[in-house]
Amino acid sequence: MRVYEALVPENVPAQKLEGYLSHAFPLLPAHVIRNALSKRDVKQSGVRCGRDSILLPGAKIQLYTAFEAALPIVYEDERILLVNKPAGISCDSDGRGGMTVLSLLQAYAGKAFRPRLCHRLDNQTSGLLLLAKDDESEEMLLAGFREHTFTKVYECLVRGQMRPEKATVKAYLVKDAARASVRVITHETPGAQNIETMYETIGFDGTLSRLRVTLLTGRTHQIRAHMAFLSHPVLGDDKYGDRALNKRMKTTALHLCAASLTLRLSGSLSYLDGRTFTITPPF
Repeated sequence: MRVYEALVPENVPAQKLEGYLSHAFPLLPAHVIRNALSKRDVKQSGVRCGRDSILLPGAKIQLYTAFEAALPIVYEDERILLVNKPAGISCDSDGRGGMTVLSLLQAYAGKAFRPRLCHRLDNQTSGLLLLAKDDESEEMLLAGFREHTFTKVYECLVRGQMRPEKATVKAYLVKDAARASVRVITHETPGAQNIETMYETIGFDGTLSRLRVTLLTGRTHQIRAHMAFLSHPVLGDDKYGDRALNKRMKTTALHLCAASLTLRLSGSLSYLDGRTFTITPPF
């Protein structure tokens, strides 16, 4: 029997416990959560709970199950760890108080090593996520992302047909910290960051285009905001996208995946120089 724990934020909205558990433990299937509640194998501040229980702000949640939540490992050696992050799970603490990529990998590592995030993906973005196992590797991998010597390629589904089918587009991005969002503009202005996005159409079904996107700059929500600015929002994007299209296509999942990563490394990590890792997007 395994136990999954979460600390409920004090400012959490009123809701049923079952709804919160699906967000706090995104790698636990719905039937696992329902089964645990039916068997009263969920404790809230030490009190066993059922399916009708209401979430208590500040409570400590403990869910007991035989199901083992695990992240798919794409590559691992004594220096680095590369995982395929599913959509719906945050890289590290996000205010929900539940499981994260880092918490799962810390449990996986035990005392063997301390996993260190070298970059991040949005909660709703799936795909390749690279971590280091030691100080030297962390420093080298962080430098690779910071200096853009690594090549990250994404795949996404967007509304409509891209014209032109292939292009490198430039603009400026302004952050709105209060709303946890960004907006794209055409002109330089104080506080704005330049963005550069290269895309290539690799498929079109009459409604949606499948794109291969390479970030030449790596800004917050860059692909989502830039595609929406170009009138081709990413399918399933509730923040910047087309909600009517998402509803019509019956999806709430963001169709954006970090599908390929090419490393450029020297020194003690030179054995990884030129290595390209790829995965198949889940859509």
